[in-house]
Amino acid sequence: MLLRLYYAFEASVEIKMLPQLCFVLCLLSLGAAYEAPKATVEVFYPKGFQVSIPHEEGITLFAFHGKLNEEMEGLEAGTWARDIVKVKNGRWTFRDRETTLKPGDILYFWTYVIYNGLGYREDDGVYAVQAYSDSTGGSGSTTKKPDRVTPASVDYSSQIDIRINDGCKAPKTQANGVPTRCSNQLIFSDEFNGNRLNTSIWQLEHRFSSAPDYEFNIYVNNAQQTLSLSNGHVEIKPFSTKRLFKQNLNTKLDLGGQCTGVRNTDECVRDARHRIRPDKLPPLVSAQFTSKQSFSFKYGRVEVRAKLPRAKYVVPQIWLQPKDLDYGKDDYESGQIRIAYAREVTGGQLDLYAGPLLNAKEPFRSNKLCHKLGSTDGKDDWSDSFHTYTLEWTPRELKWLVDGQEFCTKGSDTGAFSATNVNNKALPNADELEKGTGLAPFDKEFYLTFGVGVAGFNEFYYEEDKPWHDNEPIAMNSFWEKYKPQQDQWCEQAQLKIDYVKVYAL
Repeated sequence: MLLRLYYAFEASVEIKMLPQLCFVLCLLSLGAAYEAPKATVEVFYPKGFQVSIPHEEGITLFAFHGKLNEEMEGLEAGTWARDIVKVKNGRWTFRDRETTLKPGDILYFWTYVIYNGLGYREDDGVYAVQAYSDSTGGSGSTTKKPDRVTPASVDYSSQIDIRINDGCKAPKTQANGVPTRCSNQLIFSDEFNGNRLNTSIWQLEHRFSSAPDYEFNIYVNNAQQTLSLSNGHVEIKPFSTKRLFKQNLNTKLDLGGQCTGVRNTDECVRDARHRIRPDKLPPLVSAQFTSKQSFSFKYGRVEVRAKLPRAKYVVPQIWLQPKDLDYGKDDYESGQIRIAYAREVTGGQLDLYAGPLLNAKEPFRSNKLCHKLGSTDGKDDWSDSFHTYTLEWTPRELKWLVDGQEFCTKGSDTGAFSATNVNNKALPNADELEKGTGLAPFDKEFYLTFGVGVAGFNEFYYEEDKPWHDNEPIAMNSFWEKYKPQQDQWCEQAQLKIDYVKVYAL
């Protein structure tokens, strides 16, 4: 059905023309490798019914929305609106003990499943009551009323009535190009509980760093030294290029067919022997993974529980990046949202930063960033313990919180981002941003990015004591001469740990 394809992913773009609708449906039908399981309905005598699906590895939530003898209007909450957050006896089960259903009644419903962190719907469910289920919780084909029914056990503590929490209001959030369901609902989640990254959700980068920041590291997709999962956390940290590839830094390195950068460019192949710049290969490798191929969204609440690095000149990447470069392809002209990162300041104190980037170059780069002081007593040392970093993104503003406390808000109520002016200079792409809303470029879909970057150009522009000069031919050499003697200790302190990431509709 059209609706089934239309809602197969969590998202929401307003579709006004039939050709656009057909295009989206075709993409969904081609790309949907998973379909939400068909729900089984069981009706009991004298009262009660249940709706369930079988458990399979990867399912973390099952939701049921239904009405009796009245068709559902789109994605309304319905008489019943429950999120089931715990599997019981091998099934995800919604149970109602009080409602009396009789032959001839019709149950209209839709269901929703989170599988491997992504949301899938089964719409237009219709169940006509013809008989009652038998005492073993069977298929509902029994032709007479049993004297006594002992329905399957259901753990009611695992059922959450979402109408109590939010009234199932129409959401602002869209994801992967089609509407989400109720506001305040979980639409993406990964708790990193396995022993390797879930490649159905995440794409690991495998490329040399490039414009606009040219970090002093290579992103690799196959090194346990740079990315690992253990104890329910994903851990990312830099490692020596020379040790990993077992070759000197003044040689050629071709990342081959696995390269995720632009082929036949410096993103995939570097030859230190024949480069115009006398710099060698990047001295470090690191990891970066994104949801670019599987999940993007516009507006919502993002929660990331993480422990940030302490090492100097390291950039922990907890970002949102634009799915499409609608407002410009260079220098973050289409925006970047930094959910949280830390930087060591004078005296060893680690301060917290977050905010939107409108351009890669100063003075625009840091103009909209917010800064929260760390402390020397360890309470706000962002590297010593896990903290929950939250972004609340609406059509009017972006708001950042740490451990539930707001510390930064940027929005269109105080002027459109396109009107940003620093030192009497306007943004280079101000005219393009004017074509969007006051929140542009943050009125388009963005995807999740996590990783660790090292030094580079632009990021540490204002730090006068750094051991390299931006854009100098031997910048990476200058950096590595400083940190090579202490590389093991420095790399250990450069580690980013992430406990989980969750995205909710707003």
